[in-house]
Order: sequence, then structure tokens, then C-alpha cells
Amino acid sequence: MKIALFISRKNQLSVDCCIEIINLLGADNDISIDQAYKSYFSEDILSKVSFFDSSKKIETNHDFLFSIGGDGTILRSITYIKDSGIPILGINTGRLGFLTGIQKESLKKGLELLKNNKYQIVKRSTITIRSENNNIDFGESPFALNEITIHRKDTTSLLNISCEIDNMYHTDYWSDGLIVSTPTGSTGYSLSAGGPILYPEAKQIIMQPLAAHLSFQTGLVVSDQSHIELKMNGNQVSIVSIDGSNDNLEHDQKVILSKSPYVARFLRKEGSGEFYSNLTQKLGVAGRQVPNPKII
Repeated sequence: MKIALFISRKNQLSVDCCIEIINLLGADNDISIDQAYKSYFSEDILSKVSFFDSSKKIETNHDFLFSIGGDGTILRSITYIKDSGIPILGINTGRLGFLTGIQKESLKKGLELLKNNKYQIVKRSTITIRSENNNIDFGESPFALNEITIHRKDTTSLLNISCEIDNMYHTDYWSDGLIVSTPTGSTGYSLSAGGPILYPEAKQIIMQPLAAHLSFQTGLVVSDQSHIELKMNGNQVSIVSIDGSNDNLEHDQKVILSKSPYVARFLRKEGSGEFYSNLTQKLGVAGRQVPNPKII
């Protein structure tokens, strides 16, 4: 197998996990690491691997990419693999890791399952953004696995965001901002703002306002075939965040959000029900008196 190891920035736990993977798999597989992190590894480890440049698109002859860190590392790896279709195996060295498939503590067992083809590929949808006249450059990867968010910049005033869905007026959001989330992102920022949890393969998009005033205060779930048009009213500059990558939006600019043709592929252990057990483990709802999250 040809495997690229993509690690969290300056995280010793992730570096140690990389070394363990190289020692477990390196003899029988072609393992590569980001050349930007050469200084984190000994000469002995470097002699066992090849190198790639994460500032460029991944070579399509890779079988897998291992994302080692947490959910943020996976989101960064998505912009590296782009539309190559290479499956990602997330290895969690962080805290929650909703998107990851293996915990670091179970690494050896997890890699054995991979060797024995005991994994399946699951597909996750993404959403994309463009400006009305294509006059805003959102970069080479204007799509999000989790969410695209519009929020305030350098002001305490509410934003006024006009919203149309499929060319029909919906509402004017007076709020701190608006989150447009995929089902995958429903356990992220949207959930923190009071949004519902969607099953990852659901064919829907969440629109979740942030601290809305005198407008829709609860989230709206729409079809993932919808086109969502948002216009920034007033004279304020706002920020659009695409999975944490930020750009400015000037007043009166209009952006269109929709389902992206790009599909992210993840490796998951065979067997059903993993998503629901993950909710129990990650959100800590087992054996504790906490509010039950809304699951759609």
C-alpha cells in the first residue's frame, strides 16, 4: 500500500503516532510524510519513508491518506487531497475526533483490521460557495466538509443577512451570523449554536443562525439540492469562514451556497451503528444527566 501521513501542526502526540505507524507498516508498505516536518523525525525514521509536499495536490497513486490529529487536521487534509478520491483514515490523538476512525490507543488493532480489509468506505457530502458575479476569490478549495459560516467582524452590531432559497425569499436574519452546515458538520459549530444532529448520509443542509434577534431563531433544515443565496445588507464588513479559512465579505455582496460535486471518502470499521455509539462516547450522554441532542 502507498500511504501518506498527514499530521497535526507541532503536535508531539501526532509525531509519535506517525513513528508508530511507520514502524508497524513501513517494512511492507510505501509510507510518505510531509517534507515540511522532516525536522520532527530521526534519521532512522527518515530513511524508511518518502516525502510529499502538502502545498500541492496529492499524487493520485496513493491508496490512503492517514490524518493524524483531530477533526481540525482532517479538515486541513481535505484541502490537500481535493478531488483525488483518495480515502482518509482519521487517527485521533486529540479530544473528540468525530471524524476520526481510530483512537491512538487502538492503533495496532486498527491497522490490523486495515490489512485484513475489515474497513468500508463511507462518503460525506461537502458544500461550496461562490459570489454572485464570481468577483470574490475563495481559493482553490472553496468547499467545506463541516460548514460555511458568515459572522461579524470588528463590530458589536447585528448582521442583516437576506436569504433566498431556490430563488424564493426566506427571511432576513438579524443575528451575529449564520452557519450553513453539512450533515457531517452538524456535530460541530452548528451543534454548539443549538442546531440539530443529522445522520452523516442525510441528504440535507442545516441553516443555523447565531444569536438571532426578531427573526428565525431556530435552525432550518433544507434539501441538499437547494441553492441558498445570502446578501449582506447594511454597511458592515463580515467574515465568511470555510471550515475555518476566512475571507472578507463587503456590504451588499451576494454569495450562493450549494452542494459541492466533491465527495470526501473516509475509512470506517465494518459494522453498523458506529455513528450512534460515537454520539454516546463523544458527547458523553451515557450515564450522565445532560440534555438529549436533537437527532434527525
